[in-house]
Amino acid sequence: MNPYHDKKNLENIIKKYVAGLATTEEISFLERYYDYLEKGENILDKITSSEFIELEDSNYEAIQAKIEESKSNRKLIPFYRYAAAAIVLLSFGTGFFYLANRKTVAVINPIAKEKVLDIKPGVDKAILTLADGSKVILDENTDRKIVEKNGLIISKTKDGQLIYTVSAVTDNKTIAYNTIQTAKGNQYQVRLPDGTRVWLNASSSLRYPETFFGNQRKVELTGEGYFEVAKDKVHPFIVKTISALNGVSQDVQVLGTHFNINSYMDEKVIKTTLLEGAVNVSNEKTTRTLKPGEQSQLDANHISIIDADTDDETAWKNGLFRFNNSSLTIILNQLERWYDIKIDYSTVPNKRFNGMVPRKANISQVLKMLELTGNIGFKIEENRQLKVFTK
Repeated sequence: MNPYHDKKNLENIIKKYVAGLATTEEISFLERYYDYLEKGENILDKITSSEFIELEDSNYEAIQAKIEESKSNRKLIPFYRYAAAAIVLLSFGTGFFYLANRKTVAVINPIAKEKVLDIKPGVDKAILTLADGSKVILDENTDRKIVEKNGLIISKTKDGQLIYTVSAVTDNKTIAYNTIQTAKGNQYQVRLPDGTRVWLNASSSLRYPETFFGNQRKVELTGEGYFEVAKDKVHPFIVKTISALNGVSQDVQVLGTHFNINSYMDEKVIKTTLLEGAVNVSNEKTTRTLKPGEQSQLDANHISIIDADTDDETAWKNGLFRFNNSSLTIILNQLERWYDIKIDYSTVPNKRFNGMVPRKANISQVLKMLELTGNIGFKIEENRQLKVFTK
């Protein structure tokens, strides 16, 4: 039997490749798949059926994690990123990594022969509003140094991160606020004056002081943000959020920890997920303490706590769409923000999905995966309108 036809053997070959231990023959086999995918060619025309492998989704995720950790420049990494964009979203928990049959080869190769509309993924971009009301567009064309005044330097890195540096102590105790805001199809990172790092998802904003004064560090968030708070036992860090739908608000108070807050204005529930440390979540009536792996959900005036899948909740920050029995409506909400599209939700069926797709994939690749379940289709129109229909 061809050794590549065995799932366990293929897993071992991939692990050896990532570790730099694969043989010339094994490397050639893996990179052949990548080459054909990149060219948009049909694998069935190039590789004999005895070489086709089927790798279960659970094994794929473990291998994908090792690949990401390796930070390797080998060809296999773009191969897996491309393949992941084309094969991992299947409904009802039956996802597989396929290189096996004719039905899925059409999906592995999502490049259609006919011309179709497509939408590229979001980019690192935001608008910074300074205390004096002036605005700075943060993108690849923005100058590195944005502001230098009163001992404060605001600069931008090449890889899309805003950095505040306090270079000198100032006697000016007036609190000046800045706001960084992302539109649909944009995301950005900011490092605050105290060293706290914040990742902003699409359609989000963060209001914060240029320099923290007093006995606390307080910021205001709308949308979604991931926080890695700099430790400071004397000055607690507080994130204030509010839900526009029901008017409720919450404060998340920490000393130094990692957590994610989802507080989009068009959603009823404010979700706070803790990855490391401890946080207190409070509203006008209640204060609850979260432990790592827990999530608070504030709906109306009630705070409930559930166990959370932290990988799912922070996938966006790590460059992934990751769905765990997620409703199609929730999935389309994410696509709407990231690809800056308009969706008519009145025709969206009640379906649920599991899977994972890189956020760097074009929207056509994501939609192709959803269509795999059958009885559902999508059409992208000229005005960036996405139509959902039942087949």
